[in-house]
Amino acid sequence: TMIISYIKKIILIILVSYVDYKISNGLSKIYVMLPLTFLAYSFFLYKSDKNIGPLESFVTGLFIDLITNSYFGHNAILFCFASYLINTYSNTFKLFSYLQICIFFGACATAYVGFSQIILNLYNFSYLTLFLSAIFNIMFCIFVAFLSIYFPSISSRKI
Repeated sequence: TMIISYIKKIILIILVSYVDYKISNGLSKIYVMLPLTFLAYSFFLYKSDKNIGPLESFVTGLFIDLITNSYFGHNAILFCFASYLINTYSNTFKLFSYLQICIFFGACATAYVGFSQIILNLYNFSYLTLFLSAIFNIMFCIFVAFLSIYFPSISSRKI
């Protein structure tokens, strides 16, 4: 069952990565980057009953680097960092409200955008993209939280 669970996760990552690729072109025209794959994996880490170790996060990030044709190790390092943060503060999240958790994940997505922009566009770094992405990512996380509140069957499934 562990192998089936991992295959489901890989298929979900491929699907989310495809959706991320399709919407990124349209959002980039309005100076917004939505790291949907990163947010989906962070949500998986947050909702998981067990702590996901750095090795699994690193391998998953390398896999995403391979299928998205990004710099090798870019997602791997950022996924390791996300798993470290989420695993470290997993007990603290129980004290947070939905709004605080949404702001945390929106800020993490903004950090992902900032690191990606530094790596990919060092000479053309855009503070406008970073600022608009921060607002958009936080609003997107709040929207997803509202979905889980109004449709609890979505968030009650065990991953």
